[in-house]
Formats: sequence, structure tokens, C-alpha cells
Amino acid sequence: MEPVLVYNKRDTFTKSNLNRLRKEGYIPAVAYGDDIKSLPGYVSKKEFEKLYQQKGLAGKIKISIDGKERVALIKEVQTHYVKGNIIHVDFQILSENKPIYVEVPIIFENAEILKSRGLVLQRQIDTVEIEGLPKDIPEHLVIDLMEYEKPTAIKLRDIKLPEGIKITEDLDEVVAVIDVSEVTEEPEAEEKKEDTSSNA
Repeated sequence: MEPVLVYNKRDTFTKSNLNRLRKEGYIPAVAYGDDIKSLPGYVSKKEFEKLYQQKGLAGKIKISIDGKERVALIKEVQTHYVKGNIIHVDFQILSENKPIYVEVPIIFENAEILKSRGLVLQRQIDTVEIEGLPKDIPEHLVIDLMEYEKPTAIKLRDIKLPEGIKITEDLDEVVAVIDVSEVTEEPEAEEKKEDTSSNA
């Protein structure tokens, strides 16, 4: 069963109050959407960090507001400029029947196969913006490298998309380049050559 993050409302906005929340194990937050203009609140630091580790930025999660479960995107995460800990989170509440635009990571599968084929992968971009209904939005897009046997440029148009999803960026943009691997002489072999020369 998917975990539900409890979203607690707050009506005080002083710096001291925010610091107190953080000391007590909470992260100040704001939630917004079509039917919620801007709702300040706070969430459990421990529970959010667990979800954030699994889902990442733009990940879909379930949050509970006033006892009602809603689907939300982790829209923005602010961290302390020195300590690096999370100090604020923005959630976008999703409307079930309204398409959304979100940036998702691009994942490469079977990358190890390229080495055996004398090829190497040179990544150009790591994320792409897609459009679709909240229920159809994937956590990432996958490119399977098993089918690539020679040097080529992989473009956005080459990505196999889930049903109901489309890419909003230029489909001719290059995601990655598969090139011939440069084979270099083993260091050990070079050392043996040097030894032979010195003994001559």
C-alpha cells in the first residue's frame, strides 16, 4: 500500500515559528492547485525524506489534507545553503482530469552491453518535459540500449512513451550519442615495454 504523507495546516508565519517546526522534526511547506490557491503547512521531516528518496523531484505522492487524500507532485525542494538539509517544500495538488506538465528523468537500461560491442554512451540531457494526465505520468522514461549495435545519435523521438504521454520539447533534440570506444593500451603492457627497453 502506497504511503500517505499527512499535510498539517499552519497559520503562523514568523521566522521563530518556522525554526521551531524544524527543530521539532517538521518541514515547512506550501500546497497549491486548481482548487487550492496557496495553503501553508508542514510535514514530517522523516516521512517526507523517505518519500523524496524514493520519488525524487517531480515525483507523485499521496498527501492527506483535512483527512482527504490527494495526489501531489513534489514541485520544489529548498535546502539550506550551508548545511544542505531540506528547509521548505512546495507541493502541487493534481486535478484528476486535467493534463499536467512535468520534467522527468531519462533512464538508460542495459548500458553494460555497449562495452562488449566496443561502444560508449555519451549522455547529452538527463531530463525531459512531458504532458499527460496525473494517473499516466511515469516516474521516468526508459531507453533500452540493448537494441543499439552501432554508433548513432539517440533523439527524443526515439523514446518509447507510455500511452497518454507526449514529449513537449523538440523531438529532434539529441538525448545521447553512442560512439566507438577508444581502446587504449593496458598500463601493464606499457610497463613491460619500458622494462624491456631498460634491459637492452
